[in-house]
Formats: sequence, C-alpha cells, structure tokens
Amino acid sequence: MKRFLKWFLGITLTLALVFIVASYMMFGRVAGFGSVPSGGELSSLQSQYDVVFYDINLEVTSETESIAGYTIVQVRAMSPKLATLELDLLDNFEISAVQANGKTQAFERTEKHKFAIQLDPPLAQNELRSIRIDYAGKPPVAVSPPWLGGFNWSTDTNGDDWIGLSCQGDGAKVWFPCKDHPSDEPDSAAINITVPKPYVVASNGVLRGISDAREGFHTYHWFTGYPTNNYGLNISIAKYEILERTYVGEDGTTMPVQFYVLPESREGADAHIDMAVDMLTVLRQFFGEYPFIREKFAIVETDYLGMEHQTINAYGNKYRYGKIGDHEYDWLMLHELGHEWWGNKVTVNDWRDFWIHEGICSYGEALYHLAKGGDAAYKTKMASLHRRVSNSRPILAKKNATTSDAYNGDIYAKGAYFMHTLRFVLGDKDFFPILKEFSTDSAYTYQNRVATEHFIELIQKRTGNDLSKLFHLYLETTDVPEVEVVSTGEKEYQIRMANLDFDLPMEVKLGDGSIQVFDVGPNAKTIASDSEPVIDPNRWYYGIEN
Repeated sequence: MKRFLKWFLGITLTLALVFIVASYMMFGRVAGFGSVPSGGELSSLQSQYDVVFYDINLEVTSETESIAGYTIVQVRAMSPKLATLELDLLDNFEISAVQANGKTQAFERTEKHKFAIQLDPPLAQNELRSIRIDYAGKPPVAVSPPWLGGFNWSTDTNGDDWIGLSCQGDGAKVWFPCKDHPSDEPDSAAINITVPKPYVVASNGVLRGISDAREGFHTYHWFTGYPTNNYGLNISIAKYEILERTYVGEDGTTMPVQFYVLPESREGADAHIDMAVDMLTVLRQFFGEYPFIREKFAIVETDYLGMEHQTINAYGNKYRYGKIGDHEYDWLMLHELGHEWWGNKVTVNDWRDFWIHEGICSYGEALYHLAKGGDAAYKTKMASLHRRVSNSRPILAKKNATTSDAYNGDIYAKGAYFMHTLRFVLGDKDFFPILKEFSTDSAYTYQNRVATEHFIELIQKRTGNDLSKLFHLYLETTDVPEVEVVSTGEKEYQIRMANLDFDLPMEVKLGDGSIQVFDVGPNAKTIASDSEPVIDPNRWYYGIEN
C-alpha cells in the first residue's frame, strides 16, 4: 500500500508539474511574442530611408554558439538629406567597422539594440548607397521557438550539429543589422553562410553555388529576388539529405519542391514531399499561383515546431498526420505553406493587422478540408476553430503595434472564423473571387503592404457593401451579436439584435425544418414558425447561442 501511495503521489506531482510548465509555455506564447519585440512606432530616422538589398555574409560556429562576418545594407534615401542611418542590431553583437564606398563611417550605439551611422557624405533624395557593417557575437538562444526565438544549437541522433533560427517575434536584428519593421522589405537578399564540410545550409530562394572557404569549410551562396519580410530570411544547418520533386504551375512553369531532411527522418520523407506538392496544387485554387514560383518551395527539418520562412518553411512536426476522411495530411506543413501567400506575399504594414497573416492562413486550412473532404469536412474544421476562440481581447491591436502587442491566440482562430462569417455574408459568388484578388492583385502584394482597411475597401469596391461595422464588431471588440427571439402569438415570433445598429443576413431554421435567410438588426422582424426558430443553425457567426 505504501509503495502504491508513493507511486501515485509521484505520478500526480509529475502530471501537476507538466501542467504548470505547459501552462507557462502557452502563456508565454500568447503574452510575450518575442523577447525583444519587433515593430512598433517607426523612428523619425528610420522613416527617412528604404532598404533595397541585404547581403548577409556570416560564419556560424557551433562550438562557441556564435556568428561572425558582415552584412551589406543597401538603402535609398527618402528625405532630401539623409545624414544619419539608424539600424537595429542586438547589443549582443560587437560592431568592429562600418564602411561605405571604401570609406570608414563613424557609428555609435544609441538606444537599446540600435546603432546610428553618420553617413559621409550624406545621401540626397533617391540616392542609393551600400553600407558594410562588420560584427560578431553570440545571438540569443531560442527559449521557446518559434514564439521566443533565436538560435537552436541542437544535435541530431548521430551527435552532429543541427542548427536552426526563428525570429518572427524578435525580428531579424537577432542575427543581422536591419531595419526591423514590417513596413520595409528589401527588394532582394543574398545569404552567404560558411560552415564546416560536409554540413548543408538551407536558406531562401535559389542556391547560386557552393564555394570553398578555408580548409575544411565551404560557403553556401543563396539569393532571393523577391521582396522578403525580415523574419522570413532564415538559415538551417545540418547534415541534411535533400529530396526533390517537380511542381507544375497553372501555366506549365516548373519549380523544384525540396525537403531538407535529417538521415534519421528519411523514412516517410518521400510521402511527405509528395504531400507538399499536392498542397501547393490545392491552395492555388483559392489563393492563386504559388507566389515564388521562379525560385522554389522547400521544407527544412528543424528542432522546433515550424515557421513560414519564405520558400524554406521550417518543419518539426515529425510526420504526425491527421486525416480528412481517408486522406492523410500534415496540419503544420499545411499551415506554414499557407503563409507563403498570407505573410510572405501579402504582408501587413503594421503588426496591428497581424490577423491577416494568421487568420486568413488558418482559414486556408479549412479551405483545404473543403477541397479534400467536402462541406462536411469544412464544417468539422470550422467547429474545431470555434472551440479555440477565447474572445478575451480584440484581434486588432493598437496602431504602431509591436509583435507582442499584436500576438494572441485569437488572431488565428477568431480571425479564421471571421473569414467564415464573411463567406456567408458575401456569398460564395463574391467571396472567393475577392479572396483571390486580395492575394494576387499587385496593389496588395510583395512590396505593397496592406492593412485591414484595404480588405474592407476591396469588398466595397467589388460588391458595393460597406462591411466596416462588421469588421469593427469582430476585429476591434469582443462583442458578439445578441439575438432576441420573442413569441408574439400563435406560430408568430419576433427576432432582433438589440446590441447592433446595423442589419446582418441571418439563417433562421423554422419549425418545419426549413432554413430561410432574413436581414436581422435592431428593428424587430416578425416571422411565422410552428415552433421557436433556431438562429444561425449552421454557425456562420461566432458567439450566437442556439
């Protein structure tokens, strides 16, 4: 008996500890996205220039968990006279030199994680200049990647180095000097990483070559010709095997699809990369062609769950598949792939609108269920998203938000459910073309960053409907429609929404089992029904009780 009690107490304490740790981790993910958050109000100095190109050149050393090298930042002046260039870089790093056109530039650390370069000579408006910054140091170690990011200094089952990087919440300042703000993306970027042979470096875009460095080392030369958000620039290092398939675009263009996989995970990798090709084909039906077809789509195995690094999605879900009917799929790979459209191609100008990245991307998972399993699978997915909504705070953060200001779980689930609501309000005939236009029109993509107001304006332009009050209700408040149903006589009822000052189309299930759509708002509407009608029986709106 004593032995049993001792065993029982040990198990109980262990489970309690696991629960406490898990709760702490989840709170950390929601309440603190990034140890040194990205974004916020753009400084007056940083508003005076635009980044055109990053050229990152680094050696990564696992023994000391450090990086060293230089980054060239090419900028264009946006003011008549740009004399001071302010950049972001963690104080972890020591800057040894700054040069432009072969001339040494004076610099100094200013506020935390920033430094200022005195440009000699200053730049005139629209003038381009490349500035080289030499630096070295230890980047932060990821505490809870990818939510609290940095470098992962791991090893595989053979004891070989397995290095990853995630920095969406913290921004790219954790590993190279940059303008750490969502409003500015480079037109292109080069990433040149030196590692010991035979380690492989996976990164963005296309591999231009592998050159010998000093004895026993080589340098991977990657380049992307597409605009890229800062946190989307990434590296992963291991003794990867590389699997490849071919994706055929809608116009016949071919593109490599690659999987950088550890040897220990090789079994199952073929089915996984085939699944990726299928997902690309399905998602383009809703969002348009894969956005980076001139380069590649790749997955790289990481020692953390995942992240949507442009053209090189981090994957750490270990083939834990779900099912849509008889169809197996990987939810993590599907979600990160959706970010190639929502987050990488369509990018917000202010973290305030983070829901556009996460909410529409999460809704894309439901559309994949619709394509693979029909309406029943779609409804099942939407029901699971409904259960995840906490509705504890508004989705839209304050203006000039940091990543921590904007991040909470509802930007995923409630954001996706709001897209479900829009589908009903607009109808499929308008909803799906508008969704595809938002993800394909050059006014909203690549270098042209977006805000929620752009989506509202597009809907009004295409349908004539001003849905700003509906957007406000679900994105800027935690209110929900409060529908009142009152019996006013035999087989007669009045329905109204007392807390709204506008009408919404609403499905109403009558006593005979039929479903009709009525415009329901603050003014009572009388309907005939054999029994009390059921409001919103198919749950198009979050928060309506039935």
